[in-house]
Amino acid sequence: MQTNQVELIGVLTQRDILRYTPAGLPLIECKILHESQQIEANLARQVKVEIAALAVGELALSLSQLALAQRISVTGFLAQKSQKSTHIVLHICSLVNI
Repeated sequence: MQTNQVELIGVLTQRDILRYTPAGLPLIECKILHESQQIEANLARQVKVEIAALAVGELALSLSQLALAQRISVTGFLAQKSQKSTHIVLHICSLVNI
């Protein structure tokens, strides 16, 4: 298996309505805003990125209860939004309120 893991701390900026998959699993989509300073080529760089994310199952239920502007730490993996889409989405595998 190839490595595909993301760790991100950010602020919940958007949260859609909780919905259910055809298999009956809870699913929620959201956006997370990350801001930090990173080192690139020995130079400090300001980073600001808003990334689309989603959670399935118990994590979706937990995420649906969070307030916007809540600071969170997530881990997960990147995948296409759908088979026909080239948009990237972060699939959340763990979620911690900070």
